[in-house]
Amino acid sequence: MISSLLWLPLMLAVEAPTPVDNRATPDWLLGDWSGKGSLFGQPARMSLSVCPLAGNRGLTLDYQVSGEGSSTMRFAGHADYVPDGENHWRGRWKGSNGVDHDLTALTSNDSFVATWHNAAVETGRTRYQRIAPDQLKVTDYVLRDGGRFEEFASADYDRKAACQGSPDNDQ
Repeated sequence: MISSLLWLPLMLAVEAPTPVDNRATPDWLLGDWSGKGSLFGQPARMSLSVCPLAGNRGLTLDYQVSGEGSSTMRFAGHADYVPDGENHWRGRWKGSNGVDHDLTALTSNDSFVATWHNAAVETGRTRYQRIAPDQLKVTDYVLRDGGRFEEFASADYDRKAACQGSPDNDQ
């Protein structure tokens, strides 16, 4: 009995949630971005805004895409991410097409890789890759039968401004 009581604090400490480290925020991703690329093989213009959530408790991301030339494709989406352990994030995506996704993401010094999932519709992945302090490459993939990810969109972005009310973080 005494032996098991001695182990109880250790077992509780191991199972306690790890405190979130807000220093893991990918500051290099923050700002308003503008890009050109392709969506489903068609030329497209994209915009992206990634800013801190109120109280600096996570990230908020807004995305828009429209076709160039005679193409009429238009899509917008919004996501909120909160830290979920060291370099791990979770969140929710809401798209203008009416499809929402649960999000998980991993971050490193120069990438933020989000996996989005809706069991009834699809699973995919978006990779935000820092190319230079004010340049970003974003690539979107959808999971196909056989377990392979197939690219369906890609764009090169330039940072146009810092988030309103936030210092410019050009790391």
